[in-house]
Amino acid sequence: MKLKIFFRIILIPLLIGIALLYSCSTKKNTFTRRAYHNLTTHYNIYWNGNESFKSGKNDLAESVADNYNLILPVYNFGTPAEAKKISSSMDRAIDKAGVAIPRHSLFFKNVEYNKWIDDCYLLIGKAQFYKQDYSNSRRTMEYLMKQYAGTTTELEASIWYMRTFLQQKRYDDAVTQVEQFETRLSKQNPPYKIRREIPLLYADYYLQTGNLTAAKTNLKQGLVLASDPKLKARINFILGQIAQKEKNFAEATEYYTNVIKSPAPFEMVFNARINLAKSFDIYTGDKASLEKQLKRMLKDSKNTEYFDQVYYALAELATLDNNDTLVMHYLKLSVATSTKNDYQKSSSSLQLADMFFKKQNYEMAASYYDTTIQTLPLEHPDYVAINSKTLTLTELVKNLSIVQYEDSLQKLARMPEAELAAVIKKIIEKVEKEEELKKELEEQQQNETNILTNVPNMRNENISSVGGGGWYFYNPSAISFGYSEFMRKWGRRKLEDNWRLSNKRAIVQFDEVSLDGAKPGDSLLPASGTDTIKSSTDPKKPQTYIAQLPKTPEALAASNKEIAMALLNLGYIYKDGLDDIPHSIESFEELTQRFPDNKEISRIYYQLYLIGAGIPDEAMTKKYSDIILNQFGDSDYAQLIRDPDYNKDVLARKNRASSLYEETYQAFKRGQYRMVLLYSNQAIAEYKDKDLIPRFEYLRALSLGKTVSVDTMVVALNKLVLDAPNHPITPLAKEILQKYDKSKPLIQEAASGANTAQKSDSLNAEAFSGPDPFIESNDTLVPDIYKLNLSQTHFFIMMVDGNTVNVSATKTRISDFIFKNFSAANLSVNAIVLDAGWQMISISSFRNSQAAMDFYNAIIVNEYVTSSINKKDFKYLVISIDNYPIFYREKKYNGYLNFFRKNYLK
Repeated sequence: MKLKIFFRIILIPLLIGIALLYSCSTKKNTFTRRAYHNLTTHYNIYWNGNESFKSGKNDLAESVADNYNLILPVYNFGTPAEAKKISSSMDRAIDKAGVAIPRHSLFFKNVEYNKWIDDCYLLIGKAQFYKQDYSNSRRTMEYLMKQYAGTTTELEASIWYMRTFLQQKRYDDAVTQVEQFETRLSKQNPPYKIRREIPLLYADYYLQTGNLTAAKTNLKQGLVLASDPKLKARINFILGQIAQKEKNFAEATEYYTNVIKSPAPFEMVFNARINLAKSFDIYTGDKASLEKQLKRMLKDSKNTEYFDQVYYALAELATLDNNDTLVMHYLKLSVATSTKNDYQKSSSSLQLADMFFKKQNYEMAASYYDTTIQTLPLEHPDYVAINSKTLTLTELVKNLSIVQYEDSLQKLARMPEAELAAVIKKIIEKVEKEEELKKELEEQQQNETNILTNVPNMRNENISSVGGGGWYFYNPSAISFGYSEFMRKWGRRKLEDNWRLSNKRAIVQFDEVSLDGAKPGDSLLPASGTDTIKSSTDPKKPQTYIAQLPKTPEALAASNKEIAMALLNLGYIYKDGLDDIPHSIESFEELTQRFPDNKEISRIYYQLYLIGAGIPDEAMTKKYSDIILNQFGDSDYAQLIRDPDYNKDVLARKNRASSLYEETYQAFKRGQYRMVLLYSNQAIAEYKDKDLIPRFEYLRALSLGKTVSVDTMVVALNKLVLDAPNHPITPLAKEILQKYDKSKPLIQEAASGANTAQKSDSLNAEAFSGPDPFIESNDTLVPDIYKLNLSQTHFFIMMVDGNTVNVSATKTRISDFIFKNFSAANLSVNAIVLDAGWQMISISSFRNSQAAMDFYNAIIVNEYVTSSINKKDFKYLVISIDNYPIFYREKKYNGYLNFFRKNYLK
């Protein structure tokens, strides 16, 4: 009995334990060991890692947003920021699979006997891919393709390998891999899970490269092989988009209908319905029924955030009837209800702006172009042209507003006191009514979740309530200018409710005084014994308006001066900016009639003479020719009329720079960016035109962004902002800097004019002027403009002479060095073009000076990076994030080298 107990309780468990310990070993290839390690890998480590991977993948699918206004990609792997959100799940998957490989691999005679090890490697590679760590993912897949050649694993790894190139837009590399992949496929009979991925992979490539015909063929094959209902819905949607672009509306309707009937996400189904409306076939479709469906969608609260798209679709339907009034009505509602979809907002506002522009309603066109440019991506092919038109129209509206504003004030100043009191009372009543309306709207926004369903109607009431009278304070176009001016001075704002009712010019800063309760017959003048009116900022007080009236001869003269300058500007804007000759003539002639003693009058007459000759209008030409010859016979303009060759050489020199700029601008529009750089460099070297040179600098900066790097463009635009802070082109440069360089503040302007002048002198004196800006000197003076902060983020800088050094190859060698020695540091390599051919290669970023100096000490002894570079053609240094903009701005390189040697190399 005791012996049985011994066997049952002690000996049997002991033998099982010994067997398990023996099975845990990976030193021998036995059945028990294979069974144990396969089982443990699959149901323990790999299973947990794969669950983490699936969790991260699902989280990404819920967070990514598709832009349904563009043709969708087959797969949306999200932005870098979205990938970062799932990095913890992917890291856990990588860690789990990474533990399984060394612990459970049974690798004997170049054969892996644990069938789950390749799955672990695939899991690592896919998790790296979803983290958008494409370099490491590619290396993992390369190992699998080599180690498991001739197997399904090789084919699956090949698919992910090619996807890394597509995600990085390295299409040439992707094509090479596709050719190799085709060779592998020919040697195998791939299983279904591989066959279903192949056409979708190819479709993604063709979609990204713009070959819609080839993409369509592969998508149809993928649709047949796909089994996931949501994936099939996405493929149907993409096929519908392609058919819609090809104007094959019957086919598009079929695909979108399939999406609507599928278990697709709500947003995709909604956009399928919208696109179904846009695919309406005028010959076969039921327009009335479709319009009814769209209007029904406006009654569903679930669709609130998509109202902008519904209204846009209704506008497209109205376009079929050539009903411009209805089209513009729906487009206005589309803009007004667009809260999240910037693409739709820019599309609707751009179309509306173009329509207003075509009708020569420049004030409203300016408002909607301004809205467009707020949300229009920089990559839009017409961004520069739209931005230029926006600025031109903004200047136009500004000057129109000045004329109307000053005329209104002069008209009020001439009114009898009782009549003036009645007008001001009416204004105050309107202000009070608008405040009440605004308060009601705010209360609704707080208490109702479906307030947007009422906003369009309320907005229409607000707009219609503003009278169409000629006085400034009643004119919605003039009021809209106030908003544009506010955005120009304080930065762009989203288009908000009632913004056109905000009158920024009418109210100026004054001291406050009580004149409450004014009636039409009441006196609005100061009490007896006073000779001034204290002013107010309260739009509900009469003195706010009275204080602005030009009651004195000096005030009237100042008001007339503003009007005259505005009319002069309007004449040139209409003529040169908008090619609107009738309005240009009208502005110039109004100026000559109202202000015949204006000091610019001879120039204005000559402009009218040139316009008449250009139309041509013989009567107009003779009229202004006679005026100039009779009244200004000794002027240059008279000489030019008598002898068109007068001062020809002088005029030719003046025009040469303008002609070169026109050629440069046309080259930019054609995408000939290297030609732009050539012309710009020539202009900057040869001419000193204060108006044109900043424009050359602007086009040069944008072209550097296209041909070199965004960082180079940012530096060039920063320099333009510093050198020409008041030039009309500078606001465009600042806008682009704010979009591209949000994480980096603009280089600050100097504290005073003297400091600015001194800065400019240092730029000229110490910029790259010779073959080597780092000429050694005995000067050991360390400038006090640099501050030492070793705990700050730091950059490593390599200055290279681009005239003798292959910068692209050097960047590649640095990247290789980083991969081999600092792969875990997450460093990036960028290059900026400087003067005289020198370039600055920056490696960023290091958490502090010690990390940067560790990199510095490692790279200076590495011969691979600089093996083909002469020592005089490069320099290394380390710099903090605060000192970096000073270093670039001052261009005092020897000075910083002294600072670097003293504080970092001691």
